[in-house]
This record gives sequence, C-alpha cells and structure tokens, in this order.
Amino acid sequence: MRISKMRMWDNISGYLFCAPGIILFLTVGLYSVVFSIFLSFWNWTGVDFAGTARFVGFDNFGTFLTGANPIQTRLFWQSLFNNARIGFFAILFIVPIALSMAFVVTNTKGSGIYRTIFFIPMVASGAGVFFAWQGLFNARGSINAFFTFLGLEMFVVRQGIFGDPNTALMGIIITVIWGAIPGTMMLYYAGLANIDRNLYEAADIDGANKFQQLMKITWPLLKPMTIIVIIQQLNGAFQMFENVWVMTQGGPGRSTEVVGTLMYRTAFVDNAYGMTSAIGWIVFVLTLGLSLFAMRGFMGARENTENS
Repeated sequence: MRISKMRMWDNISGYLFCAPGIILFLTVGLYSVVFSIFLSFWNWTGVDFAGTARFVGFDNFGTFLTGANPIQTRLFWQSLFNNARIGFFAILFIVPIALSMAFVVTNTKGSGIYRTIFFIPMVASGAGVFFAWQGLFNARGSINAFFTFLGLEMFVVRQGIFGDPNTALMGIIITVIWGAIPGTMMLYYAGLANIDRNLYEAADIDGANKFQQLMKITWPLLKPMTIIVIIQQLNGAFQMFENVWVMTQGGPGRSTEVVGTLMYRTAFVDNAYGMTSAIGWIVFVLTLGLSLFAMRGFMGARENTENS
C-alpha cells in the first residue's frame, strides 16, 4: 500500500513538472498552428479580424500556385527554386568537405584542438557573421581586394558579389556551406569513431587498399549519417530567412529571394496575412514530403548496413 502511494506521488510529481511545458505548447504552439491553418483560407490585413476578414477558401493558394496572380506565382516559384538551389549545392559540397575534415581530425594528434577550432562558426553570433560576410563580399571588400592583389581582375565583381544578380545567390550558398560544415563534420566524426577498427584490420589482411576500405566499409556504415545530414540541410534551406535578409534582403532584383523573405514581405509589406499562411503551409508540406522521402532512404540504408 505504501509503495503504491509512493508511485502515485511520483506520477503526480512527473505530471506537475511536465505541466508548464504542456500548457505552453497548448496555449502558444498548438494554437498558432491551428490559427495559421484557419487563417490560410481568409483574406485579412491584420486589423480587426471580425470586421475586415473575408473568407476566400482556396483562393490564397491559387493566387501563387495556379497563376491566378501571375506576379505572385512567378515570385513564389522563383523563391522556391532559389531555396532548392541552395539546398542542392549545400549538400553537394558540405558532405564531401565535412567528411574529409572528419577523416583529418580522426587521424590527427590533438584532435580536440582542431574540433574546437572547426566548431567556432557554430557558436558565433549569427547576425554578426552575416554582416562580416557582407563586408567581405562588397565592392571594396577583402575578396575583391584579394583578387586584385593577385592580378586576377577577371574574378573581381565590380558591384560586389551581393550587388550583382548573377553572383548574389552564389554568395549566399558559400555562407551556408561555411556555417554548416562544422556541425556536419562533428556528426561524421562521431560516426567514424563508432566504426569497429577490426573491420579495417580484416580488410588490411585481405589486401584491400585505403580507397577500397572507404567504399566498402566506411561509406556504407556512414550512409545513415549522410541521410540525416541531407534532411538537416533540406530543412535548413527551405526555412532560411535571417541570413538572406541581413545580407541581401532578397536582392538585387529579387535574385536571392527565398520563401522566408517572400513571406515576410507578403505579411508585413503587403499586409496579406492569409496568403502568408497559405505559402507557409505549402512549403511545410513540401519539406515534409522531402524529409519523409529522405527518411525512407535512411531506413533502407540502416537495413542494408545491419544485413551486411
């Protein structure tokens, strides 16, 4: 009887500790989600919902999906394409660079020092880093000065990398890659540390060279980690806002406009809150689908690893 009362009080205390988080989620998180879904079917300018809001059904979605408003449709697909390009090139460069750095750190004495140095970009102030990149890439920044010093004027961008529509998105991609490599390297470092060394010793006995060990042992065992990296970078690419807004504000000429900056303009410049919610939910469905597709690949990679 005494034990049962103690268990009951343990359960009650557990619920009490969880209660603040649950209440906060229900009153803020869940309410925001439900209201956002509800708002996507209304035309509302943000003032006096009861008096000014107008139910429009799926018109908000049709405005930028089906070409009902050609300008909005073009901006939406252009922004979405920019997000996709950022995600594609980020994955294309981050995976091999981070994996190579993880190999170097794993096989180098004093790896703790290198891990600390490489981890600095992740703990630096986001806005401060973005302003620093803006300074590096402007017309009189260090990048142009470096190319001029080397006599490589052909690579100098007179308006600055962020001032030229042909190079601005490339500048954004470079900053994304630079910021994401340290965290990805740590993931691969942890993955490499968990690989059984006996597998490599057996491969040495069988006469396998380093490249064969990489392709037959290391890479298959790191496939699940790579899927996680892909999911992270895809989600990050479609959710980005702060870095683009600080460095370019979507310019020049909307060349670096992403869905996040488009939603910001739609909500706080055009005062179209219903359309902003509709855009947000379309992007949510898209990223959810991509994440589920990548998770399916993760499960398949894990099953293949376990079977091998």
